Amino acid sequence: MTTEIELKYLLPAAEEGNSAIANRITEMLNAQEKLFVFEKKQLNDNYFDTKDFVLRKLDIGLRIREKNQEYEETIKTAGKVTGCLHQRPEYNVALKTNQLNLLLFPKAIWPTKLNLSELQQRLHTIFNVNFTRQTWLITQEESVIELAYDNGGISTLSNKTSLKVHELEIELIRGDKEMLYILAEQLKVIIQMEPGKLSKAARGYALYNKRDCYSAN
Repeated sequence: MTTEIELKYLLPAAEEGNSAIANRITEMLNAQEKLFVFEKKQLNDNYFDTKDFVLRKLDIGLRIREKNQEYEETIKTAGKVTGCLHQRPEYNVALKTNQLNLLLFPKAIWPTKLNLSELQQRLHTIFNVNFTRQTWLITQEESVIELAYDNGGISTLSNKTSLKVHELEIELIRGDKEMLYILAEQLKVIIQMEPGKLSKAARGYALYNKRDCYSAN
């Protein structure tokens, strides 16, 4: 188990392509002579729940992520959001296929009387998040930060509706949490961005339930 600590910012609908924004970020980091490793990848996330939202009621988010024909199932449990700072426990398990296996997660995650085999049979995909992620893994003093620029969409299978994803996430990998805020202030000089209080999962559930959800797009 790890604790995810990140700042989330939503970007307005861009008149420029995502390559222009990525180039601007890279130019800023180079100008500041920061050490970083850049990577671009396509991510496809399927989120699961039952028809009566058992997982949502337990404050559990469950997904399978596909990247380069590799699969990983993830559970995020209840955390806290303060402004645009998101902190939550996260559990990741590598999979050989895109089939769920709840038994691979620690038993302590689940209520003691919950029948996992029965629950798994009831789970189905309720929404999908497909997006391009460009990341800069930044080493700064004693801290390591992953800056991610995500561009894509959230869609539901049953309602055939969609919502744009256009955001920045600044995640602490190691070190001082205050470095996240310093980087965010630097980014605000070159990019128009607003605090994001809702995760992709929260926006996906809202879309699935046809509720209004906060978006800068």
